[in-house]
Parts: sequence; C-alpha cells; structure tokens
Amino acid sequence: MIIAAVTLTAAITIDLGGLFNAHRVSDAHATCGIRTVGYRFSGKPGQKFRYAGDTYTIPEEGWIELIADRRKTTYRVNNTSLPLGGAPLNQFGFGEVELPAPQPLIAEAAKAIHR
Repeated sequence: MIIAAVTLTAAITIDLGGLFNAHRVSDAHATCGIRTVGYRFSGKPGQKFRYAGDTYTIPEEGWIELIADRRKTTYRVNNTSLPLGGAPLNQFGFGEVELPAPQPLIAEAAKAIHR
C-alpha cells in the first residue's frame, strides 16, 4: 500500500510540474529577412532616372521613394547604370540614393563659354 501511495504521489508531482511550466513561452523574435524595403532617390527637380524598367522624374520636393524590387540591383541615370548596393539605409529600411548631378547640354555649355 505504501508503495502504491508513493507511486501515485510521484506521478501527480510530475504532472503538476508539467502544468506549472506549461505557461512559460520562449521569447520569439520574428524576422522577415528583408533588409532594404525601398529606395529614396534624391536629385534636382525634373531630373529623370530609370529603376526596375520604369522612368521616374524627381518632383519639386527633390526626392521620390520607391519600393525595392529584389531582382534589381542597379538604376540608370544619363544612360549610365549605377549600383544600389552601397546606398546607406535610413531608420525605415530605405536606401538613400543621391542621383549624380545632371550633365549640362552641349548647347548650354557652349553658350556659357561664349558669355
């Protein structure tokens, strides 16, 4: 009888231990694996560039934000392809891309020389 009581007590203790520890939840850390959410292209108002197959024009604010296309690693300005990989990320995961200064037209440059 004593053996049965000890066995029963041990079984209850094990089950109660499981109940007491069941409420503990491990700290879950969710990550999505996306580092760059998009790009913020800055430049002179009216300046054009291409990204992900589309042409964009910088508005009066001087910048435009676009959602990143994972397959695209470059953008084009003045028929030159430039990498996006070195763009520093801001606090929202947007790469800060400063467009190169637009090249003056040859006719405008010639007028400036003759003045």
